[in-house]
Amino acid sequence: MKKNAAYVAVFLLTILNSFAQTKSKEFKVVGYYVPTIPAEQIPIDLLTHINFAFAIPAKTGDTLEPLRDPEPLKKLVSFVHKNKKQVFISIGGWGIGDGGGDDTRFHKMAERPEGRRTFVKNVMKFVRTYNVDGVDLDWEYPDEDSRSADDYVALVNELGDSLHLKGKKLTAAVISYGKKGYGMKKEALDKMDWINLMAYDDDYGPSYIKAHSPYSLAIKSLDYWTKERQIPVHKTLLGLPFYSKKGMGNYGPDYKSLLKDGASPLDDYWKGAFYNGTLTIEQKTRMAKERGCGGVMIWEISCDTNDEYSLLKAIKRGAQ
Repeated sequence: MKKNAAYVAVFLLTILNSFAQTKSKEFKVVGYYVPTIPAEQIPIDLLTHINFAFAIPAKTGDTLEPLRDPEPLKKLVSFVHKNKKQVFISIGGWGIGDGGGDDTRFHKMAERPEGRRTFVKNVMKFVRTYNVDGVDLDWEYPDEDSRSADDYVALVNELGDSLHLKGKKLTAAVISYGKKGYGMKKEALDKMDWINLMAYDDDYGPSYIKAHSPYSLAIKSLDYWTKERQIPVHKTLLGLPFYSKKGMGNYGPDYKSLLKDGASPLDDYWKGAFYNGTLTIEQKTRMAKERGCGGVMIWEISCDTNDEYSLLKAIKRGAQ
């Protein structure tokens, strides 16, 4: 009898391990959500995770600013959990409260041990209060040539340990490629459950107009993080834009607005605006899956259509 019970226990353990491995190999579709549409309008069947954008670090550098209106996040968590998916809170962003790219608040917090401890404590309180499943750290960016790269490691270690102890996850939004990416040291990224590659906005600097997120950038970004930076490919999620740009940092309409104006869902250019149509999105997704990526990430959900020309539906086709 005892021997049979042992066999049953081993069998059940084998089944559970197999199930866990299958879950870990899930091709993730992570969508950033800015609450400009009601949560119930999100096509949740086409997504696996939602990143609520954003919670903002306070000027004091050791806590988070209160949400202006917590109701959209509460409704999102309720809706997403009802559909058995996960919600993360994304902290930071390019705007971060002080203008584009001014990350002083992160620097001020992370450079002091007491600042990090208080920040992590307050983030964990936020996680409990709103019942979110993880944190997406969107610090743009710790500097590669200063102490903030080491401060980032210390912050991630403390925050990651606190989250993982409670069964929560930690991810990060990272630059597409280049020297600036070295502000995020590998020992910090190793603590992440996965990283979201912002493989777009590559139109700054040149004296000529160019597409901000061509297929070639997707390859370049993946090569940078998986080959040059040695991040395991299954921990990378390829970023996909649902918006357009007109070159040299100038933003254009989002995808659904382009189509309303007459743009083709099959093309990538309309009236001076570069975007990703359904074919490019599908091709990028297929390439990401073939290379063994953990999935794809989207900025952002509300820019999509809800018809046959949906980019989320193109992702689904590419992931099959």
